[in-house]
Amino acid sequence: MNWLFAHDNRFLEAEDGQVYSEVAFSYSNWERYVKHVDQLTVIARMEPLGDLDTTFLNLSSGENVAFEGMPNPYGIRAFTPFPRGYKTVLAAVEKADGVIARLPSEIGYMAVKAARKTKTPYCIEVVGDAYNAMATYGDWKGKLYAPFAERKMKRSISKSQHTLYITDRHLQERYPTNGQSVSCSNVELSKLAEETIERRQERNAKPAEKLIIGMNGSLSSPYKGFETAFQALASIKSDLPPFEFRILGRGSKEDWLEMIEQLGLAEYVVFSGTLPHQGVYEWLDDIDIFLMPSKTEGQGRALIEALSRGCSCLGSNVGGIPELITKEQLHEPNNVAELADKLVKLATNQGIRRRYARLAFERAVAFQSGRLQELRQRFFQDFKNTIHNKRNEEL
Repeated sequence: MNWLFAHDNRFLEAEDGQVYSEVAFSYSNWERYVKHVDQLTVIARMEPLGDLDTTFLNLSSGENVAFEGMPNPYGIRAFTPFPRGYKTVLAAVEKADGVIARLPSEIGYMAVKAARKTKTPYCIEVVGDAYNAMATYGDWKGKLYAPFAERKMKRSISKSQHTLYITDRHLQERYPTNGQSVSCSNVELSKLAEETIERRQERNAKPAEKLIIGMNGSLSSPYKGFETAFQALASIKSDLPPFEFRILGRGSKEDWLEMIEQLGLAEYVVFSGTLPHQGVYEWLDDIDIFLMPSKTEGQGRALIEALSRGCSCLGSNVGGIPELITKEQLHEPNNVAELADKLVKLATNQGIRRRYARLAFERAVAFQSGRLQELRQRFFQDFKNTIHNKRNEEL
């Protein structure tokens, strides 16, 4: 049995055939599907690795996983019934027994359309909000395309018989389905160790020589809210103890240096680059306050990872973030003054940081891999049964 996984992620192929990804999609991600099939084919954007250092990338390729490249699906043809690359997707769907479309993504929408045309069973993973992702993209083209993307996503999901949402409520309410659905995050944490929270609370109990504030997100993503964080910190730097603002994520820091200089933050900001998965957790262990001031967010992978290390977190009131932290930890998106006020209170009060650390650790328990794997296993087994039943009906 062969399943096709369709998404817009950009994968990087080395000369030896190994495939890498800058964000998520390590081989372990595919194991949740591979255990059900003989082969998983991933159709996505493919580019040459070039001279990038693989030390800081996720190895995506592995046993029983194949990759098929797609031309960039974005552009004016995305507005038409037959966007660029549709024939490639259709040919791949025709060779598959089942399709997994991760949305929002242009390749995912095309895969759903092709699956319906060929009557190939499909399921959908809903990992973000199509409208907000485009509306906050950063230019007029994204804002123009946002309602079209929203309509594509609603149409794709409404008729889906098998839908997996990463949120508990938010995405279900925005993009409902008439078929069966399950709530199951795509962030899986290994078993949480009590010593992690113990070390965190020891750190919180000691006066820090320097407070470490952190963000984890792509520097090229306009919806992550970096400007909100910079402006908030600049407005309160005299009210904070000595601090450092560390940023983890891919992308060019050059886009932000002028703003940082103008705001007088040059001596406070450190760009940490990218790190492999385990390195992210080690980086988080040195973060006292974690920020996610996003303009939109599906669920917030980086926030969940920060919670699992007991970081004191502040985030915007968008997407799935309110499902992860308390109301008092939230601020409205783009509201610099509100974020600044909450930052000062948290930075100057060890008691609040200790309370937030315990809340963080308790919330992260729900994302331990054992529980999620059981939910996901049941979901994909039901999907596999649908494929078998279809085959039997055709005999």
